[in-house]
Amino acid sequence: MKKSFVKSQPRGDFADVSALNKGWESKLLLLVGQKRSIKYDIYPFQKIPQEIENNLIQNGYHDLILENDQWQHFLVPHSN
Repeated sequence: MKKSFVKSQPRGDFADVSALNKGWESKLLLLVGQKRSIKYDIYPFQKIPQEIENNLIQNGYHDLILENDQWQHFLVPHSN
């Protein structure tokens, strides 16, 4: 998956997903299936879990990582 660092949150309507919330995996996968833009709080993981990343790659997502808070990822489908 293509990854880029950004200085600020990209414009647009992002659905929030946090790895700290119960059921976050299902919510994230549902949003990916809907081709939604996602603001993903990756903490407590060091990186996106491989199974999730594979799904994002298959669905054509770009990972925008906030430079000053690298726990924050903005997952954007290529079509947006």
